[in-house]
Amino acid sequence: MASNEVTRHLIIDIKTGYAYGIKMDGDGNCKAVQPLNSAIESLDGRVVSKFGPLLSQNDPFGRPPKTDILPYGKTTYAVELTSDGKTGQMFTIVWPEKADADKGVLPVVAHKELPDDLVKAGIAPRPVIKQGKGAGVDDEETLKEALANIDAMIGLESAKRDIKQNIAVARFNRMKEEMGLSTKSISRHMVFTGNPGTGKTTFAREVAKVYHALGFIEKDTVHEVKREDLVAGFVGQTALKTKEQIEKAKGGILFIDEAYALSREAGPGSDSKDFGREAIDTLVAAMENMREDLIVIVAGYPEPMKKFIDANEGLKSRFMTYIQFDDYNINELGQIMDVMLKDRGYTMTPEAHELSVKLIEEEQKRAKNDFGNGRTVRNLVEKAEKELAMRLETENKLGKNHGLTDDELKKELTTLTLADIKAIDLSGLSNLKGPNKVKTGFGFDIDKPEAANANEGGKPAATAKKKPSARAQFGR
Repeated sequence: MASNEVTRHLIIDIKTGYAYGIKMDGDGNCKAVQPLNSAIESLDGRVVSKFGPLLSQNDPFGRPPKTDILPYGKTTYAVELTSDGKTGQMFTIVWPEKADADKGVLPVVAHKELPDDLVKAGIAPRPVIKQGKGAGVDDEETLKEALANIDAMIGLESAKRDIKQNIAVARFNRMKEEMGLSTKSISRHMVFTGNPGTGKTTFAREVAKVYHALGFIEKDTVHEVKREDLVAGFVGQTALKTKEQIEKAKGGILFIDEAYALSREAGPGSDSKDFGREAIDTLVAAMENMREDLIVIVAGYPEPMKKFIDANEGLKSRFMTYIQFDDYNINELGQIMDVMLKDRGYTMTPEAHELSVKLIEEEQKRAKNDFGNGRTVRNLVEKAEKELAMRLETENKLGKNHGLTDDELKKELTTLTLADIKAIDLSGLSNLKGPNKVKTGFGFDIDKPEAANANEGGKPAATAKKKPSARAQFGR
């Protein structure tokens, strides 16, 4: 090749899927580089699709966003997308730092033939260029890190084992497929059951990272919704509203908290005209049609969730994984408290710590099935923080004339004492006396109880009562 001859190449980063156009001279020097929108025509007239996100998806005029998308300062590996569909060249690209690039420094590019078997060559854990629906990174190191996060969670031994088994089955089936062996597709949708504060939502976020690392979903994110996010007030609107939320979750996990609230048959206030059924039908269709694009996790109290799933054959046939989140024991609750305190920068005196654990244990025995688990612990830590602030204010240590050194003041601001814990009452609303005391149930909207028992047209049902649930103080 003559040294003055310029060639153009369309290359795909094998890790991120981003497309770039590069120009090289006959000596192999990079003369220009351009990031490409994954939906525009490539340098030789073909259309690049299914590689990375659309760079102009947020601009109504299709203009690229004003952000840096080149991997400055990194070394990346890319494969050429050839017109005949055969194995292209392998490119190693050393990108300059941004400051150097701004001065006109171009990447250093080397290329060689790409091995036919990327796995055996150690370049990729599986074939990288896919025309199928969105996949994640499929990287062993990322997977180990994601699994380590799950292992680091306090308690939840049963849930950890179940999800690891699910992961093993998914990898087992994928390997059989790659070896040309027959396998039966298994649904990845899941049901999480457990009392409040047992870590269901947090666990779902870590599961998203795991499935993304495995290459099964495009995004490592969880889109969290409740009944009010899916159900509208008029015929035909619920399907549109539900589809909108599904679209937001596409490529990742859709997490529906207290999913039984979609079906009045699974709880109090049964209503044959309830629009929640429309949301369920729309959800079932998406679970079937978007198997490669979406994982749905429904979560809630054990008994209502069982009734919810059993009452709908469409849901029952699509959920194959049921994970139970057991209540934490007192030792685990103490560990959770220690983590929360550390995250907030606090320490506790030994006496304060001992009393805190005792208060949590007493609340656990008193509340029984309504115990908030991790939320009760968070409630205690937040109340302790308020009591500390109140005590320091009373002791005139928050004003300008506190008379303390910086080190002394810092210790005062970050140390919870026995006096702070003694002032705490964890019983809250559930300790109310008299005729207005509310029995805890499975309300659909504790902040707006009148809506839970109302027809979707906006008129309260005859049995609607404005009574708060005792669980309101602990959140969901």
